[in-house]
Amino acid sequence: MARWADTVLRIGYTWTGSMQDAQDISQTVLLKLLTSPRRFDGEEQERAWVLRVAVNCCKDLKKSAWVRRRMPLESVAEAAVEMPEVEDSPVLRAVQALPEKYRQAVYLRYYEEYEVEEIADLMGCRAPQVSTYLYRGKQKLKIMLGGTYGQQCLSE
Repeated sequence: MARWADTVLRIGYTWTGSMQDAQDISQTVLLKLLTSPRRFDGEEQERAWVLRVAVNCCKDLKKSAWVRRRMPLESVAEAAVEMPEVEDSPVLRAVQALPEKYRQAVYLRYYEEYEVEEIADLMGCRAPQVSTYLYRGKQKLKIMLGGTYGQQCLSE
């Protein structure tokens, strides 16, 4: 750990521009190094492995939903959205009444605007299964909401 901590921290900071993210990456890489069953023939092999893992962790962080959806604290006040009360929205009330797997998929897709693949990762299933949950959830919502209101809200 003492040998690679500074190097990994510098790589993380160079890639992310954030000391906190660099520290997270450093912790992840060093933990992988400590827990890896892999043994190296020399320091150069170990160095190459550590650097590759560090870069891959940086890439993973950059493409994560966490990075894509976060914003500086200063701009939070402008982006704040008031969460509606369940009683205020018949659609939200209906979504909350869905079975759990449908509710999670519908909420993540239409309220949080995650892509199907991201929802699959979050729910621990495959993308086609999420698509099925979304389809069936929307069908149940149409029945629950009924009439023209249900058709207007769920025509997407």
